Amino acid sequence: MMMVSPNSASSDSTRLERAVALVAPYCDIVERLQAVPPSARVRGLYLKSLGDVAKSADRPDLYERFFAGESWSAVRMYPLRDYMVRLAIAGAALQGPENVHRGMHDVWRTNATTFASSLLGRAMLRLLSNDPVRLTEQGLAARRQTYQYGHWSIVRHGPRAIEMVYREEYIWIESAIAGGAVGAFEACG
Repeated sequence: MMMVSPNSASSDSTRLERAVALVAPYCDIVERLQAVPPSARVRGLYLKSLGDVAKSADRPDLYERFFAGESWSAVRMYPLRDYMVRLAIAGAALQGPENVHRGMHDVWRTNATTFASSLLGRAMLRLLSNDPVRLTEQGLAARRQTYQYGHWSIVRHGPRAIEMVYREEYIWIESAIAGGAVGAFEACG
């Protein structure tokens, strides 16, 4: 659960508006946030990871300027809009606001490699690393457990050729999601 002080509702709104204003000149966050339905949710473990990525890269200042002191339950579901704003700011913290897409790529790539280095990640990679199709299928299954919106599916074009199809995806595919794929495949060698 996110911890907020009793009189912070209006300051939270102002803080979010300032965060969006910082990255809006460099990405389509305003349009994306308008398109996201209120029912779209994401597990808190993704929100928890954003500040950690900025800290690990020794660049926590920008992220903490907007979101210091937040606490998220890893298993609870939260609005996707909250995650998207924080993802963009984490990306800006890593690479600067003008390179927010490169930063979001790095955030998702880091999340994938961090998971791959965990005990569970190493065990899963031993089972899947020789098969990129199975690794992609595992990523698809993980997405179903952590996001409540949209739909991803795999189209098979051959034994080692697949296509991911995204429906109602609001997170930046070309930067963030691509970074996660890169990180997952890098972890497998």
